[in-house]
Amino acid sequence: MGQINLYRIDNKKRDEFLDNLYKKFEFLGEQSYSYGIENKEECVVTTYANKAQSRKVPEWKWVLDEYDYEIPEGSIAVRAVLVIEIKEITYAVTYGMAFFAVDKYCDTQFAFDFARRINFKQIKTTTLTTPNSKRNKTVNVYLNYNNIFYDSGEAYAKIKAKIDIDENGKIREEMIEIGHSIKTRVSTNNIRGILNFIQYVEKILRQEEIQKIPLFYKVNNQREIEELDNRLSEKIEDNIDCINISELDIIGVTEVFNHNDTSFTVKYGRKNRDIQQLTKENILQFITDNELDLKSTFLDIKVVSNKDGDPVCTDTMKRLIDYTDDEKKCLLLKGEWYYYNDDYVDYLKDSIEELDVIYKPEYDFGKAKLKEYQNKQYELEKDFLEYNGLSSTQIKKEIEKKYYAENAFNHYIADMYGFAIYDRELEQIKGEKIELMDLYKDKTMFAVKIGKSSAKLSYVVDQSISALKMYKHNQLKDMPEINKVAIWIILKRKIHLPERNGQPDLSILKMITLKNRLDEWKKEVRILGYSPIIYLNYWND
Repeated sequence: MGQINLYRIDNKKRDEFLDNLYKKFEFLGEQSYSYGIENKEECVVTTYANKAQSRKVPEWKWVLDEYDYEIPEGSIAVRAVLVIEIKEITYAVTYGMAFFAVDKYCDTQFAFDFARRINFKQIKTTTLTTPNSKRNKTVNVYLNYNNIFYDSGEAYAKIKAKIDIDENGKIREEMIEIGHSIKTRVSTNNIRGILNFIQYVEKILRQEEIQKIPLFYKVNNQREIEELDNRLSEKIEDNIDCINISELDIIGVTEVFNHNDTSFTVKYGRKNRDIQQLTKENILQFITDNELDLKSTFLDIKVVSNKDGDPVCTDTMKRLIDYTDDEKKCLLLKGEWYYYNDDYVDYLKDSIEELDVIYKPEYDFGKAKLKEYQNKQYELEKDFLEYNGLSSTQIKKEIEKKYYAENAFNHYIADMYGFAIYDRELEQIKGEKIELMDLYKDKTMFAVKIGKSSAKLSYVVDQSISALKMYKHNQLKDMPEINKVAIWIILKRKIHLPERNGQPDLSILKMITLKNRLDEWKKEVRILGYSPIIYLNYWND
């Protein structure tokens, strides 16, 4: 038996894929084989290998033996690619580390289209993507489990499981891995074994789906892609924290941890720098030091990944970041734009609708109340020693700085409605400052945020989770007893949200990033033994 790692190449990228192989690999030759029902069709199998040296003779040496390819002794692993062209479809089978050279050209839906149509006997591991979550990718390990399970806000990146494979009427149990490619072992270690497996895969793809597996579907309209790229570049210029660089990536079916025995070389034009960690801070430093324009260059910066000191692949930053465009309901993953599919949106909607949302009109705030509160504080504090020597105009400016919108809201709510104020009270935990909470009342801790976008409002979710974990593990001093955890959103929105079951319907907000964060927050709060709740009010201009 021999191992196979099977990709289907995206037809729109086929020419670019073949050009890249000619540049990076040595063409060994091509052969024709019979294929299909009763072997009446024909396919062409082309073999490529790199010119590197090998530590040892690989299991798949038979691929190279077809062309008497000599493997010299050395220290760098040999790689090979079989390109199989059947009618209008192009497949690629990779050996060694060649998957790095193929993955970016593949049809990313192919393997999971197959997975939706097969029965899993025993699921071993799954890797799930949760966009805009602190746990961007989660690897789960199972015992005696055979069901596809997912929570709201999650989509699959990889499945490893046992299935029954039918080849030429013979059933055998085999481990299979599903990602951007399909990886398993075929019954015979030769081209015919590979072609038989492809026939089996194509047979399965013609069958009906038997299970849902949430994924993201690709944006193919070039004009829409360009618009999304431009919008992203503007967002990065405004606030680079809108993007995420994931620690874990799936290349084919291989988990690649971006900070495990890996270093990087970043390049733009003739400028380059070696870095040990791929972080936003390091990329920004490279841009600043080389006087580059953040907006126009960030997505095109090249990143060479070095594994154990050897370069293994080159990507642009666009392929290495995750980002959600809330308004367009699109997600950037591995350089491709995807739509959030209906299943994903439905699960997320159901999750948000589970939350208790409280709206009390008297808590609404805005410019008029902010100015009124600042003027009141001016009258109370203008004679404080700290303002000695300042004019009334200067004192008013200092008061406005001190009682900025969120701070003023917290003090206003505390003064008027009996909340205890904790705003700006910070706790040092292992050298890091943790904001305890903004307000407290009735055994409920509140984290408050004013805003109108996911990027602005999502910060409060992270603040709430961090403080709650510190509280749960008794790492915060002098904290009162709590049994509920609340996020208080003051939404900058002229039209109030419609009600659902007597409470504001948060699920209709076009803020997928925020809703993802709230979904994660809800689960974290419940796991830690508390009740999550949302307070919603409006900012009146």
